[in-house]
Amino acid sequence: MYKLAIFDFDGTLVDSAPGIVDVMFQVAEYYDFPGSVVEHWKQLIGVPLNDQTEIILPGTSKKFQEEVADKYREFYNSRCIELCPPFPSLMHMLETLRNANITITIASSKKKTIIDPVLEHLNIQGYFSLVIGAEGVKHHKPHPEAVLNTLKHHKCSRDDAVVIGDSNFDLEMARNAGVDAIGVSTGVHGPEILRQATPISVVGSLTDALELILNGRNKVA
Repeated sequence: MYKLAIFDFDGTLVDSAPGIVDVMFQVAEYYDFPGSVVEHWKQLIGVPLNDQTEIILPGTSKKFQEEVADKYREFYNSRCIELCPPFPSLMHMLETLRNANITITIASSKKKTIIDPVLEHLNIQGYFSLVIGAEGVKHHKPHPEAVLNTLKHHKCSRDDAVVIGDSNFDLEMARNAGVDAIGVSTGVHGPEILRQATPISVVGSLTDALELILNGRNKVA
């Protein structure tokens, strides 16, 4: 059994991917971007927003890229609670992990100031001993800083920790930190993309991820 579970937020704990894509289309319509921009943009969920707009808008000014990111935040923040419904098995998983004395944390590319209100709305903030958002690190996913800081904060060894995420950026972050990872195909990246980051397993739900967390690294089939 692992002692520390480090979860991504969007697409892992909450079913936010459809809402995120909806806001992307809203921004694209506002700026009259072609559909190809959104198709590219969708693949970048899990990357910090300002990096996303820089990637999808090459050849444009930094000022414009930041303007687009700010417009996304404006649209998203007005609907953030409704855009982050929990996955059906979330409460059962959190309660089971807590009863097993497994420490639960979050490492997300979303700002903590956006995550916290959602956790409070769902009344689950008490399950998490640490929440690291985009503003909590200097280097974002797939850089291992968030994982390494979490390990240090909890005085936990790499062997006792596991990262659970729905994007290859989450899994590569774990690999770069020397920590096991479990991919969950509940977000924007399918199993094929997730397997490229060599997690210990790719599963289709939090229920399946829970079993792997409880079993630990030596009992993965």
